[in-house]
Amino acid sequence: MSGCDAPKLRRDEDGFTLIEVVVAFALLVVVMTSALPVFIRMLQATAVTKAHTQAKNLAQERLDQMRDLRFHVDRQNGPFLDLLDIYFTNATSASPVTTVNAGSGTLTGSYIATGAASGGEPAAPFYRVTTGPIPGATSFSQIIDTQFLGPDGSAVPAARFQDVYDSQIVGRDQSPSLMVGVTVLTTWTSGGKVKTFRTYTRVTDGRPQAPVIQSQGRAVAVDITSNGADTSTLELQAGLAKIDGAQSSGSSVSGYVTGALATRTGVTPVTGKVEQFSLPSQGVTTSGSGVEQSLPSCSWWGFGKTDTNNVTGDVSAGLPKAPTNVNGATPFNTASGFIAANSGGGCGLLSYDNTAGGGIPRLAIDPVGFSMGAKPYVRVNDTTGGSAPAITGRGYVTSNPLPTSPQQTKAGAAVAMAAGVTLFPNNPESSFNNTLGSKGLVGAILDQGSVDCVSGTSGVDGTIVGKYTLHLFWWGKGLADASARWHQAMWTYDSSLNAAPVPAVGAGWDTWDPANTFLSTGQPLSNLVQGPAVPNVVKSGANNGLRGFPTGIFTLTTAPTLVNETSPGFSAINVQLGQLSCVADDQR
Repeated sequence: MSGCDAPKLRRDEDGFTLIEVVVAFALLVVVMTSALPVFIRMLQATAVTKAHTQAKNLAQERLDQMRDLRFHVDRQNGPFLDLLDIYFTNATSASPVTTVNAGSGTLTGSYIATGAASGGEPAAPFYRVTTGPIPGATSFSQIIDTQFLGPDGSAVPAARFQDVYDSQIVGRDQSPSLMVGVTVLTTWTSGGKVKTFRTYTRVTDGRPQAPVIQSQGRAVAVDITSNGADTSTLELQAGLAKIDGAQSSGSSVSGYVTGALATRTGVTPVTGKVEQFSLPSQGVTTSGSGVEQSLPSCSWWGFGKTDTNNVTGDVSAGLPKAPTNVNGATPFNTASGFIAANSGGGCGLLSYDNTAGGGIPRLAIDPVGFSMGAKPYVRVNDTTGGSAPAITGRGYVTSNPLPTSPQQTKAGAAVAMAAGVTLFPNNPESSFNNTLGSKGLVGAILDQGSVDCVSGTSGVDGTIVGKYTLHLFWWGKGLADASARWHQAMWTYDSSLNAAPVPAVGAGWDTWDPANTFLSTGQPLSNLVQGPAVPNVVKSGANNGLRGFPTGIFTLTTAPTLVNETSPGFSAINVQLGQLSCVADDQR
C-alpha cells in the first residue's frame, strides 16, 4: 500500500493544539489572579469572624463564672471565695497588686481610684483584674473592670468605701452596694493589630437592687486571730451576736448568738451554747455546749461557761425585728451571748496561743522570747465572783410601720467586759496586776462599747452614734520612771458629743507610749506589743454604705511568737476589742 493510501484522521479526532493549550492556560491564570484577592479576603474574613466569635464566647464564659460565685460571704464565716474576693479585693487608694488563683489561671488585680473613662474601661473608681494569656486560648487575654453601683445604676462614689472596704479583713468586707457593673475587655492580635471585644453587664447578690430595708446588728467583744506553723488560721471569738434583717418581696430576720467560737482552717469549729434562727423559714434552734471547754493544756484555745439570752425574732407584722421584744424598753432590748464570770476553770475565761500545727515558741535566750514567757500568750482571768456575764456581745434590729413618720429602720450592737484581756500573762518580770488578775505585759478592758444606726430618708444618710469606755494597762519603765511599774490609760467616747476619744488626764493616768516604755532586757515594749495611739472612731457612709467601727474599737498586735513561722510576721497575734458593725438602710 502506498503512502497516499494511509487512512486520514477525521476532524473530531484531532487533540488540542499547543496554541490552544497555551491560550486556555493563560485565560485560567488571568481568572485565578483576579479571584485570588477575593479568596484571600474571604479567608481573612473567616478568621476575623472566628476570632470575634471566640472572644465573645470567652467573655460570656467569664461572666458565667462570675455569676456562679456567691456575691459576698462574710469573712468571719470562714475562708470562702466569693465574687468580690476575686474581682473587687479591696479599695485601697495605694493600689496594691493582688493575685488570686481562680482555677483557670492566675488573676492579677488592683484598685483604680481616679481616672476618666478610656479604652473601653469605665471612669474610676473601679477594680481592674487582668488575666494574661487565657488557658486553652492563649492568643486571648482579658481585663475585667468591676464597679460598685447604687440602686439607680450610677457608680458609688469612692468617698463611701475607699480605704475602708477590704474583702480580706473581717469587719471591713461588707460591700458598699448590692450590685456591681462588670466590663469585660477580651483582646487578641490580628494582622499585627490589637483587637478588642467589649461586653458589659450587672451582677447582684440576689437581693433587690433597691432594698426596702437592710438592717444589721452584729457584735464581737473579743476577737483573737493568728496563724499556725501549718499556715492554718486560728481564731477565737467571745461575745458574738449576729443579728440581721431584710425586707423586699417579704420580710426576713436572722440571728446567730453564742458566748464563744473557736475556728481553725480545715477543722470543725467549736462553739459554746448557740441559739440561732432564720425567719420565716427556721425558728430558734439550740446547739453547742454551755460548759467550759478547751483542748489539753488549754492549747490552742479554751473558754469558760457560755450562755445566751433573749434570742428571738419576729416577722409576723411584715417587718424584721429581733429580739421579739426589741421595742419593749429604752434603750432597746437585745439578744446576747456571753461567757459567764467565775466559770473558766484552769483556762480562765479565755485562753489562746498559736502553737497548733507544730508551732515552736520563741526561745528564752531570745530577748523577745524571754519577755513573752510561756504560753498561753493571751488570757482572760476570772476576776469577779458570781455567775453574771463577764464577756458579752449584744445586738438588735427593728423597723417601724410605713404609716409612721418618719419611717425608720434601726440596728445596733454592744459589747461589755467585766474582766480584762492580758497579753503574755506569763511574762517573768512584771508584778501582779489586781485588775487584770495576773501578771503580763499589756492588758485591756472594754468596759462598754456600742454603736446604734438609724436609717435616713432616700438619698440622705442616716445617723450613727458610737460610744465606749476603754481601759489600757501596760508594764515597763517609762522615760520619767525610776523603775518599771504598771501604767494605765482610759478613753471615753461618744460620737454625738465628741469627734475624738477623750483621754483620762491627771494623777494616776499615763500616755500610752510603748516605744518609750522599756523592759528589763533593755528593749522597748513596742518590740513585743503595738497598738494605735488612740482608739478608733465611728465611720459613716451613705445609703448602702458601711457604718460603724470598720476595724473594731481597739487592736493590739504582738511580735511573731513562733520560730518556725512560714513567712515573717505570720505568727503575730491580733487582739481586737469591740468588733462592732452597724448598718441600717431604709429606702421606703
